[in-house]
Amino acid sequence: MSIRTNKRRIYRLLHSRFHGKSFWRSVEEQAWLDMVPMGREFGSPDYERLQILDLYAAGRMTSDDAMRQLGVDSLDILHQQMLAAGLAS
Repeated sequence: MSIRTNKRRIYRLLHSRFHGKSFWRSVEEQAWLDMVPMGREFGSPDYERLQILDLYAAGRMTSDDAMRQLGVDSLDILHQQMLAAGLAS
């Protein structure tokens, strides 16, 4: 095999690797790319508050527990926070 033929073969391999559909990825890299996006609370500074509101909206937390953890003393304030977060009360 000549040097020119070998260079062309290597160029095609590298070009198809970086520009083609057969981009070489490990199973772990592909799993990260295929991951479903998380909800709105991921990465938010209000993560804890939004998580509590989500649990309350799903019915997995009572209103008393939600109000105690959020530090509010009225059910109206809790429902206002849910409306502000875009959750149905």
